[in-house]
Amino acid sequence: MKDKFLIINADDFGYNGEQNKAISELYGAGLITSTSVMAVANSADEACAFAAASCLPVGVHLTINSDNPENRWKSLSGAASLEDSFGLHCSQKDIALNAKRKDVAAELEAQYRYLTERGCTVDHADNHCATLYGINGRRFYKDAYDFCRRHSLPYRFPKRPDFLERQLGRSVPKPIIMLHSHIVALGEKAGVRMLDDLVSNPYSMSKIESYDALRKYYLDAVDNCCDGITEMFLHPAYPADCGDEWQKRVYELELLKSGDILSRAEQKGVKVVSWQIFSELK
Repeated sequence: MKDKFLIINADDFGYNGEQNKAISELYGAGLITSTSVMAVANSADEACAFAAASCLPVGVHLTINSDNPENRWKSLSGAASLEDSFGLHCSQKDIALNAKRKDVAAELEAQYRYLTERGCTVDHADNHCATLYGINGRRFYKDAYDFCRRHSLPYRFPKRPDFLERQLGRSVPKPIIMLHSHIVALGEKAGVRMLDDLVSNPYSMSKIESYDALRKYYLDAVDNCCDGITEMFLHPAYPADCGDEWQKRVYELELLKSGDILSRAEQKGVKVVSWQIFSELK
């Protein structure tokens, strides 16, 4: 495959009203090609209603952790090992120490049902905070593959290891490269369709100097887009009282509204597509 395809995905649809407003507007304006719904989040019902009414296929943003220790999300399956009395665990360590794989599998199914029961068409699966990618030392990636195979969904996991180096900001230790190759091989053996590459800005606001710096990061990524299918995922949102890191989401909304990513892709001969590309290339 020598063509370059780019999926532009807005993550965390359903997170809150500010996220929903941003993603709904971006989709309506043709500035994103995909989104994924966080079924456990507070405004997921609103996101599902929009997706169903707009005939917008969505990904299921598989989530087995909470972001905010003071406002925990709840398991949809009642999986006891995934949460304490306050809700879903926040840290990778707590997930690794407590989560049972049968509970993880049950939760993934519950989140999928949440979307389909509300009229959503699910076209892919992805994962919040990489909890299913093996970085916590657990083999939840096998449960994610089983889930995707059951529902014939392509999955957000890049076959190329370049993503690891970009996310870490340094060369990747050999054991991690070997683990990545192992996880890719398991997915291919299971018949799960996966991305060739994956792009997202990994930096916190303390390391993002300005909007222009964030814009440059993403436009450089378009310039360096590899052959095959790449997904670029962002978290666009309007301003909200959610802490200093929320500004990054506001920057990403500004970038997507500018249309600069689409323009750069056209200049570079990169074809902007949705997750439907996996079905078209069968």
